[in-house]
Amino acid sequence: LCQAPSSFVAMAAAAAEVTSTVPQDDNAKAEDCEAQLEQKAPSGPAGGRTLCIVLALSALVLLIFLLVDLDPKYPQASKGLAVMLITALWWVTEIVPLSITSLLPMALYPLLGVVKASALAGKFFKGTSFLFIAGFFIGLAVERWGLHTRFVCMVVTRAGRRVEFLIAGFMISTWLLSMWISNTATILCIMPMAKAFLDSLPPGQERFQSGFLLAVGYAATIGGLATPVGTPTNGIFMDQFSIFWPAAGEFSFATFCGCAMPLSALLLMAVYVMVCAAYVWRGSASISVNQDMFKEIQGDLGRVSFEQMVVAADLLLLIVLWFTASPINDFKGWKREVATELDSGAIGLIFTLPLFLFPCGRWLPAWVQRMLGEDRCRSLCEGPVPNYIMDWEAVKS
Repeated sequence: LCQAPSSFVAMAAAAAEVTSTVPQDDNAKAEDCEAQLEQKAPSGPAGGRTLCIVLALSALVLLIFLLVDLDPKYPQASKGLAVMLITALWWVTEIVPLSITSLLPMALYPLLGVVKASALAGKFFKGTSFLFIAGFFIGLAVERWGLHTRFVCMVVTRAGRRVEFLIAGFMISTWLLSMWISNTATILCIMPMAKAFLDSLPPGQERFQSGFLLAVGYAATIGGLATPVGTPTNGIFMDQFSIFWPAAGEFSFATFCGCAMPLSALLLMAVYVMVCAAYVWRGSASISVNQDMFKEIQGDLGRVSFEQMVVAADLLLLIVLWFTASPINDFKGWKREVATELDSGAIGLIFTLPLFLFPCGRWLPAWVQRMLGEDRCRSLCEGPVPNYIMDWEAVKS
């Protein structure tokens, strides 16, 4: 476990290859090459030492809690706490990727006799997991075809030249996007336009720039509260609700949004008022907004592409069906007449998996391309030229 990293081995092999190919009569060049390789080589296996320390601490924690009985009524509680602390230690130190650490309880709980592996596996992958997957697929499709950038431009270009309205435009667009794609992805989508605006400001506006970025960041977090797919913890809550209160019936997508959306909107308004009060209204210098810059960005996007039409239609239809699947007051919900066993995760997959089968605009028949406009069917996105709206390479990357 304490062996040197593979990069060190590769450097040593490269050094051997270099020295073997250097002519014998050119000793000066050979010495220079060896000196450069020695400078690039790591000083020691620091990662190996960290790994040994973490493993030793993990073994110590496990030994202590195996010898200590926290509660005689629950003899497995000590073992469960030990596994939780070891998992937290691995998460904090990141000696392995976080996704690998998350599987640690699946190995240790059955090994220590805390719970059966078959029972624990159901906790790792449940119906809400498919809801996360569907949200990930639709969010990735939005990002891949630049639908988020077009949406932000549409909102911001209508915000006017007052900086308060521009902040509201950025916060609202961030808030709406983060309801359907992850908070981190939302911020990455918003930042290019936000940075373009901040770079256009004159010197001396550093304090406002900090407040503006805080407002956008909080808007992404607040938007994630509003829908079950906004953040994974929302889906976990829906699953826990069905476990603790099975007689209460389904906690539907619309019910969750009905509870969370008003709270999310109030928080957004509160943050907006606080940001404007702290960074705009109390400022001595007025801040001008160059709307021409945003209109130029919007103009560079060109016309709405065929792929953007498909993804937008799919997302809007999916949102409507998510909201109307279960009963709402006197409305009985459409899945009662179609398939009562459907849940939000299954509905999401029904409308996101076809994106892997839907061809891009450049593969449409010529007469369809002429009808839509050939400039809408160029199928431009980051990465290799695609064949379908979504493909597995895009998911993996």
